[in-house]
Amino acid sequence: MNRKSLWIFLLAVGMTYVTGCGSNNNAILVSISQAPPGILVPGSSAVSVTATVTGDSKNAGVTWSCTPGNSATTCGSFNPMTTPSGTATMYLPPPTAVGPVVITATSVTSNSAFANANVNISTSGGLAGNYAFYVGGLDFNSLYSLAGSVTIAADGTLTGEQDYNDGSGITSPEPGGDMITGGSLSFDPTSGLGTLILITNNKNVGANGTETLALNFANNNHALIIEADGSATSSGSFDLQTLPSTPAGGFSFVLSGVDSGGNTTFFGGVFNVAGTSVTSGIFDENSAAHSHASLNNSFTGTLSAADGFGRGTFTQTGIANTIVYYIVGPEALRLIDVDSNSTSVGSAFGQGASAGTFTNAAIGNSVFSVQSNFAGTLYTALGQIVPFGGNFNGVADVNEDLVGFADAQQITDGTFSVGTNGYGSLTIPSGQLGDVSALGIYATDPTLNLNDPNNTASPGAGNTFASALVVDLDANVIGSGVLVPQTDNATASFAGNYALGFQDFVDDGVSTSGELDFVGNATATATAPTLLTGNGVMSDPFDLLGGASFSEPGTFTSPIIPDAANLGRYEISPFSVTVQTVTTPIPYLAVVYQASGGQLFWMEDGADGQASVFGGQLQQQALPLGADAKRAAAAKAAKP
Repeated sequence: MNRKSLWIFLLAVGMTYVTGCGSNNNAILVSISQAPPGILVPGSSAVSVTATVTGDSKNAGVTWSCTPGNSATTCGSFNPMTTPSGTATMYLPPPTAVGPVVITATSVTSNSAFANANVNISTSGGLAGNYAFYVGGLDFNSLYSLAGSVTIAADGTLTGEQDYNDGSGITSPEPGGDMITGGSLSFDPTSGLGTLILITNNKNVGANGTETLALNFANNNHALIIEADGSATSSGSFDLQTLPSTPAGGFSFVLSGVDSGGNTTFFGGVFNVAGTSVTSGIFDENSAAHSHASLNNSFTGTLSAADGFGRGTFTQTGIANTIVYYIVGPEALRLIDVDSNSTSVGSAFGQGASAGTFTNAAIGNSVFSVQSNFAGTLYTALGQIVPFGGNFNGVADVNEDLVGFADAQQITDGTFSVGTNGYGSLTIPSGQLGDVSALGIYATDPTLNLNDPNNTASPGAGNTFASALVVDLDANVIGSGVLVPQTDNATASFAGNYALGFQDFVDDGVSTSGELDFVGNATATATAPTLLTGNGVMSDPFDLLGGASFSEPGTFTSPIIPDAANLGRYEISPFSVTVQTVTTPIPYLAVVYQASGGQLFWMEDGADGQASVFGGQLQQQALPLGADAKRAAAAKAAKP
């Protein structure tokens, strides 16, 4: 089975459902070739919907309708009501949150030929506040970076500012970036799946200035997010901001992107902030432009004050002329290089009370995850370690596209060190994990969750082991990621509802290459047989899946198989996928490592032979979301 067949199942599952059927008499077939977003805010602007008709000798086109009620107030309206094949109508959502709506395009010639698209009309569920977002991925010029901040009203409308940069022609104007003049957030409070629409004053980004991002909330404060509007594809995070906040003290950071020559480049290091001064900076750089990494480089810089959206700048660092930051909180910043000839995106996290006092004892049992960006060798590595003194043992998996893969590799006699400033290294003996051996690690506050900075429950205030940002400093593979404490590897803890996502890089070495990004949700059953069942949305602007539409119906149900020899490691093989256009279930292989029941990481197992590499996360959800969650909490508190 080819890769295009394999990936169809992940297209916009649960977000937009498209079906079609035709009359046997005249063989007329109708399909939705341009579907609406899966979720729309009530009363928002009209969106394009297009149907394509084949086999109609009269070329009469389609008539549009919707349910329930087929009226402007119950399900929405269409302008025009009848369109030729391939010509868009404008669908205007109803003025109130009516929930699920089915849009139908029916052949004028034969009413037995029609196609449906599902859309959910809902608001943000009362979710409101300031949120920072960032993503990194691939547009049609280069790797690109996007970071920004929005203020969301209770009705889901928003304003904000952002910075977009691919270092190759599309860059937000500086200083100041792009203004986000409008848009909306809408999602299903029962699943977390939703849509973030950003209307900017920069016609060069997104679709004529409008960016559409799909997201899945893990909780009210945090969502996994991808850009999914056809202009670019990427993965990142969407997080509640604590404003105003003033960065101070020790920080660790990572940036990933491309330099002025288009070479993949990663930076990682540590620094201190006091007022406007950035001091005691040390960074490592690994670039495809060089045969080896550059280590232990010193830097200083200047930090500007943040504006009302939490946006400020780092300058004079020597890493880039200008790095823009967006505050998530006092110990969490999103970073983006806004130079016109290079681009990178990443994060900086505070070191808290541990700043200046780190030792090797700061690293405990941990899970690590690293992955490349699209330039250079495509790979991902995932594993768990058990330290003792300055050494560690463990188990890990690696998948290097066009090179090879290795499953459940035992790591023995690894070494690591952490300086008092949090700057350190972790070395896997050569040959034990493919080309992955030399990792730079940059320790952070032990109380921080690097993947969900507002999450105070995991790892929690009582945790004494540090997380760390990671840069791969090897010669043959270059990437970045995280190392997080493994606080619970019990098989029974991998259960419940999860927001999940991954970033997938495809290269068959011949003719197909590009990026796919997925975000969705799933449920892991607590009792045998243990299954992972879910759906989501895939961004595929490079048409790697072979479909003109961004949306295809599908679901997956996958067995979760614990590794009896390595507690905390699981295999998900295969996915059992049912897709409208695929008649047989599709096998797909993945590996999962558990840091806790609330935080797991997964990667593609190269044994599936799909010429691709993905890595990502599974984050346990707190449902329902938004105002529903607030009301539930209030009701619980009111009980005697």
